[in-house]
Amino acid sequence: MRPADMIAVVGRPAFSGTMRARQTKKDHRTVTKKQWLGYIAVAAATMWMTKKLDDLVEQHLGEGRIA
Repeated sequence: MRPADMIAVVGRPAFSGTMRARQTKKDHRTVTKKQWLGYIAVAAATMWMTKKLDDLVEQHLGEGRIA
């Protein structure tokens, strides 16, 4: 895995989770560390599932078949 890929795997969910936590605070609700980590975990799982789905679609349809 390239360094850029590794940063994406760690950075994107952390950034997305942090943005979600900030939005929750902006709505005048408290955010615990547990919630913040939950937001990051959900973002990481969503990113992982999306990548797997993209890989399956690409494998099944092939790169050249999509019009």
